[in-house]
Parts: sequence; C-alpha cells; structure tokens
Amino acid sequence: MLEAFDRSGGPDIALLDICMPGMLGTELARDILRFSKNTDIIFLTTSPDYAVDAFSIHAADYICKPYTQEQFDAALERVIARREQRTWLLLRCEGELHRIALEDILYIETRDKRRVFSLASGRKLSVWSLPTQLQETIMGKKCMTMCGSSYIVNLNHVRGFSGTDLVMDDGTLIPVPRRCRSEIKQEYFDFYLNEARN
Repeated sequence: MLEAFDRSGGPDIALLDICMPGMLGTELARDILRFSKNTDIIFLTTSPDYAVDAFSIHAADYICKPYTQEQFDAALERVIARREQRTWLLLRCEGELHRIALEDILYIETRDKRRVFSLASGRKLSVWSLPTQLQETIMGKKCMTMCGSSYIVNLNHVRGFSGTDLVMDDGTLIPVPRRCRSEIKQEYFDFYLNEARN
C-alpha cells in the first residue's frame, strides 16, 4: 500500500483499524501522512486506548466498535463536507501538476520571478509565475495576508509575532517590514480573535 502511495500519492480518505498484525494503525497513519498531508484518516477500532495518539496526528474521527451504520455515515459525511469546503490550488512545477490545499500552505515567498510555496509537509514548490486568478483566490481568503512585498503568509500557521518577525509553525521567521508592523499585528490579533469566537 505504501509503495502505491509513493508512486501515485495517498487517498483522500483512509479507514484504518488500530490493532493490526505487526503495527498499530496510528503508525501506518503517520506513514500515509508522509506521502499525503491531505489524507483524512478515520479510525475504526475496538480500543478506546489510542484516541489521544490518534488525535495528536489530527485524525478526522475515531469510532469505537461496535458502531452503527448511522454513526459511520455521519463521520464520513463530516469529513466529506470539510473536504468540499477546502480551497484546492493546481500548481505547475517543473513540468508536473500539483494539487495542494490552501490550508497546507505555510507561506509563499517571492524570489525574483519565482513564487516558492512552503508547505506544512516540509515540501517546497517553486513556480515561475502566479496566474491572476490563482493570486486572487489566495488573497481572497481571510487567513492569507501580505507581509511586505516578498511574502504571503497563512495566519493559520503563525505560531507567534515577535514584534519584528512572524514565527511560523516550522520555526521559520518571516521578517515584517517596519512600515506594516502595526497593521500585521492587528490582522494577526483579529484573525485569532475571530477563530476563537467561531
């Protein structure tokens, strides 16, 4: 299964047991997520003991057996509804097309005529230019903000604001130009205040 994922990418949704011969389902889930950060994982298991570990890898759901068809259908419908709400981007990089979820972008850096997309998985995708429609899609989302002329930042992945830099989830420091520090600070505060209310 993992060899197939390595060749063609992971599935949209994976249904996994926890207790399997030779390995735990949570271990397999981590392997799957190395190939595809966009895979949603639902655990179906007899054991409630691994729920904390499952949710630490952001499992979409954790259903204990025995379960009803209604419980299973409800979990699947929730995952599908969340997937349909995602904004997907299609990027052409070095002759290949890559489909990425907007939520997986940490930041986009402009380097000369290239745009470098840094993703939550640690991958970097470099594209020569950004079509106007794609630029409008990205900047049309409340979570995305310009940080000077060199960076577009996903506020969902900002761990903190030091006053001079935005600290990203991966530890990267994004410099905030002096002229827009108060504006970025207010955007950051407003974004997380709104997230807390929702």
